[in-house]
Amino acid sequence: MIEQTAIATFLDRETAKIDALVAEQEKLIALLQEKRQAVISHAVTKGLDPNVPMKDSGVEWLGRCRRIGRLVQ
Repeated sequence: MIEQTAIATFLDRETAKIDALVAEQEKLIALLQEKRQAVISHAVTKGLDPNVPMKDSGVEWLGRCRRIGRLVQ
């Protein structure tokens, strides 16, 4: 009986460690998904080249956007 209690205590302790590691990994996955979305948004709005000149979009909530050539009419 004592041996069974010791085994159960050991398994409980190890299971708790595994649960904590899984929770930590889930938090990291959520942060990576957030970072991925931020990188995608940045690439879409600002482009992949950080040296491209920027201009005011004229839309308050949008802010600045890439200046792409000239508009020819």
